[in-house]
Amino acid sequence: MMRVLQVIGVLDRGGAETMIMNLYRAMDRSQVQFDFLVHEQRKGDYDDEICRLGGRFFRVPRFTGVNEHAYRKQVRMLLADHPEWGIVHGHIGSCAPIYLGEARRAGRYAIAHSHAQNFLGGLPGFAFNVVAYPVRRVADYFMACSREAGIDRFGQRIVEGNRFSIVPNGIDLSRYVCDQQAHELAKQQMGLGGAPVFGHVGRLAPEKNHAFLLDVFAHIRQQLPNAVLIMAGRGPLEDELRGKAQRLGLGSAVRFLGVCDDVPAVLRAMDVFVFPSTSEGLAMAAVEAQASGLPCVMSTGVPELARVCAAAKRVPLDEGVEAWARHAVQAYEQACATPRADAVDDVREHGFDIAQTSRWLADFYQRAASKGRNL
Repeated sequence: MMRVLQVIGVLDRGGAETMIMNLYRAMDRSQVQFDFLVHEQRKGDYDDEICRLGGRFFRVPRFTGVNEHAYRKQVRMLLADHPEWGIVHGHIGSCAPIYLGEARRAGRYAIAHSHAQNFLGGLPGFAFNVVAYPVRRVADYFMACSREAGIDRFGQRIVEGNRFSIVPNGIDLSRYVCDQQAHELAKQQMGLGGAPVFGHVGRLAPEKNHAFLLDVFAHIRQQLPNAVLIMAGRGPLEDELRGKAQRLGLGSAVRFLGVCDDVPAVLRAMDVFVFPSTSEGLAMAAVEAQASGLPCVMSTGVPELARVCAAAKRVPLDEGVEAWARHAVQAYEQACATPRADAVDDVREHGFDIAQTSRWLADFYQRAASKGRNL
């Protein structure tokens, strides 16, 4: 059995973290086992499950820029103590040139993985690019959830070269099977029977554009007065968004669900999925929604790769709030006209089956371990 070191910030229920966990669960762990280098001392959402699956945690302080020497020394010592890690797979960008550089120095195969486009603007974005850019000269191989995410982080030359692969953020499709009966039952279980249910899944952060979503929902309510908006996720903007919902007079019509252990059940209860992100690396939440059979209204900030079903449409944000509300209401009316049916087969055909992705990655790891940097 080979052990691969996965480098991430903290194992909470974020997009990249959930993708890694989906891979980990589906991986043949008798052949490939994951360990995790994390940058938080606190316990993450997935820590207990990882321990049950046989993974190990190694913790270092968060990289701040001013602690570069100490950070580099800790990573170097950790790698020296664990020669079993033939591969280091990095999912956190700002300090990737350091930990992947140390991995190569120690003779390990170094993978840089981009899970999103760079959302940071201004001085923070400039600073991130300065510290992250050298990874292009450091990593042995590059992966990304989409072409856009790869170009943003690594540049077009690398993406068009032979050391880059798009790795679809696969999901366990068996969890998204849904029909009309399951849909109605899920609505009843959430106390939403008879109401038009619009929904969103994602971190409550600026790039997800929840403020725009609330404005859209306020217009939806003008046409569907008993409509409900459910939002699964947590994040730094929660208090601000709750305040905005109150100011818009939406009150209990907007439900903040926080972190949900069973996202497929939440998706089954929705009638329409609304996803107005300003930018996305891929948008797995939108893929999951489509797998569950939901019509989706998503922004053009979501890559075309994420649109796998005819019931999903990409709408520019500059069309405005009223147009978005109109698209969402039309999607609801169309959903009411036909019984709910999942689109698991369509999603599988587009390469988002976690079983397929995990097999590909396990094969890649095995070849990387056996051939080294000549892969």
